[in-house]
Amino acid sequence: MSFKIALNFEDGVTRFIESNPGETVADAAYRQGINIPLDCRDGACGTCKSFCESGRYDGGSYIEDALSDEEAEEGYCLTCQMKPETDLVLRIDASSEVCKTQVTDFKAVIEDVNPDIQAAKSEADLEKNEALTKQLTDAGEDFQPVLQAFQGGCNS
Repeated sequence: MSFKIALNFEDGVTRFIESNPGETVADAAYRQGINIPLDCRDGACGTCKSFCESGRYDGGSYIEDALSDEEAEEGYCLTCQMKPETDLVLRIDASSEVCKTQVTDFKAVIEDVNPDIQAAKSEADLEKNEALTKQLTDAGEDFQPVLQAFQGGCNS
């Protein structure tokens, strides 16, 4: 079973990831393009120390220099060792920019717009459109004046 993990960065950005069964939070984040700071991946350095705001997890194995018993009791954890047992909310003590997941602006150009046909807003509009459609059909090749009236009726 996979779990959802909210990563709250110190600059206010939040990213959501999913972990696979038995996967550490750090591995899940890296797999999804978020580079949580870490050095050892063995629970020895403490670089990936984070605070678990919500949820349950297996803390894995680590040395006292990386995470003290007191810190663990307060809710601190090592993302390189922890494996989620429920959905989690983690406070990451790094900015989203450092973790390469900062807010990004994208520029785009609209090349084509394909508007949906709007439904008649009232019974009167529906009757007016049906009458104009009949006039268009009856007009045959001389439909241009009726078409203009029809378009004017749709835009009013």
